Amino acid sequence: MSHSTLDADLRNPAGRAAPASVEVWSTLSPRLQRVALGGLSFLAFFAMTDFNLYMRPEFGAALALLAMCFAGATPWRELGRLPLVRMFGVFTVFLIAQATYATWVMPSIPWDDHLTVVAKFVRLGVFCCVVGWWLSIRPAAIAPLLGLMVLGLLLAVLYHMPWTALPAIWDGQVRPRFGIPENLSGQLAAMGGWLALCLLIGIWRDHPRGRRRNVLLALGLLAYIGCFCVLVFSQSRGAWFAFLSAPPLAILGYWLSRRPRSLRTLPWQPIVAVLAVSVVLLLGARDIFALRFAGADRMLPQVAEHAEDGDAGWQAETAGARISDGKVQGISTDGQSAEGKPPVKSAHSAAAKDRPARTSIDTTIPANKAVSVRLRLYELGMDKFKERPLLGWGLDSIPVLIGAAHLDLAGEHHVHLHSAYLDAVVGIGLIGSLLLLTLFALLMRELFLAWRADIISRASFWALAGCVGIVLVTNAFDSLLWRFEYARAPLELLFGCCIAYALMRRRGTADAGDVPSAVARS
Repeated sequence: MSHSTLDADLRNPAGRAAPASVEVWSTLSPRLQRVALGGLSFLAFFAMTDFNLYMRPEFGAALALLAMCFAGATPWRELGRLPLVRMFGVFTVFLIAQATYATWVMPSIPWDDHLTVVAKFVRLGVFCCVVGWWLSIRPAAIAPLLGLMVLGLLLAVLYHMPWTALPAIWDGQVRPRFGIPENLSGQLAAMGGWLALCLLIGIWRDHPRGRRRNVLLALGLLAYIGCFCVLVFSQSRGAWFAFLSAPPLAILGYWLSRRPRSLRTLPWQPIVAVLAVSVVLLLGARDIFALRFAGADRMLPQVAEHAEDGDAGWQAETAGARISDGKVQGISTDGQSAEGKPPVKSAHSAAAKDRPARTSIDTTIPANKAVSVRLRLYELGMDKFKERPLLGWGLDSIPVLIGAAHLDLAGEHHVHLHSAYLDAVVGIGLIGSLLLLTLFALLMRELFLAWRADIISRASFWALAGCVGIVLVTNAFDSLLWRFEYARAPLELLFGCCIAYALMRRRGTADAGDVPSAVARS
């Protein structure tokens, strides 16, 4: 397939140059350019990895930030014009003020501990802006950086893979960590697999037939197989569901947004090949799925009557509800220090005492045990949200709330509620959650407007949308947005691309580069 036969949406829009971006980039010294690209490359390569070498990915983002400080006033002036960046400033001020309020709610947690968690949010936003500005003046680096991110993930898997335990891994008896938490590796593998599929589609549609094209297709397919295996080995049901929902919807959206709509406009050949490979791998890993979904027919709620003289398990489960009647770590449920103050009964305590029955799940099955733990955490989170719905308890208060509830968590220790959204409403309340939602809506609006203005191609838009969808779905079942550095680093590149396209749109340029879903460039 020659370049002349490519669909228009898989090219740079109108094939025009980006005079504004080129002009800004050309004004920088070659040394500064190398430092910035080196920092972004470091961030991308270590974004999904942990080689036990203290190669923290945000070191690269910090280096890019330092380089931006020597780029003059242009970066700060352009970023300051974005409504998204202004909203981020408002959100940062709110987080600091809310941390002060949280200190008053729970005096046992120092203010600097709350600010430590707030700093994770702030670093994520600042580094997204830094990455976005550099990519806006160097859009050709977007595809290589995202490809480097997938490569780093695969190399980390090769480094951490317990090869001697591979048969047990396929049987579902061993759950490898790959240097990071299992659920996080599932989310990253889902993103990597989707980007590898996008890379395959771009190569299929862009490169002319020949040996080089076949080699690139083979490498892209191997990258997809590696990421898919990591996704399966992670045994993360949330990541599985995200991969089964977001990418197909993104492909469907790409097809439905085409005019005219026909199979000829959809690159079905690489999609069918990937689907066939996925089915073969799923059949080989059927034992993993059998173990993770074992006992699904026994997960229906079972109601057990509560008697005054029996059910020690029920008493242990409701101990957290009644903890507001006494002292726990010097904290009372009403948020004040328990010393020198009469106990105050909470709504949770009253509901627990009046509740005649309880809902339980058969926890003799490991898969159901994980569901049971999550349900207890979700119930606790909703109860705590109802107590302080507007401003919440503070982001650093969640581990203390879980510990004070004395829930039956099957002997495990949890520091979050296994849902980023529930963590947000409990930690920063409805006001903070609405500000966060507004911030995210502005980010997606910028990406959509860039698509409407032909700054980003149709295929690239849906590639980024698929990544965002994977992140959103996965975080409904786990808290991976801001808690871990290896969860923030991929988001810095992903959201940085959205900011880059927003800046390019405001410069009036049409040269937006491409992402791996549309590696094609004219």
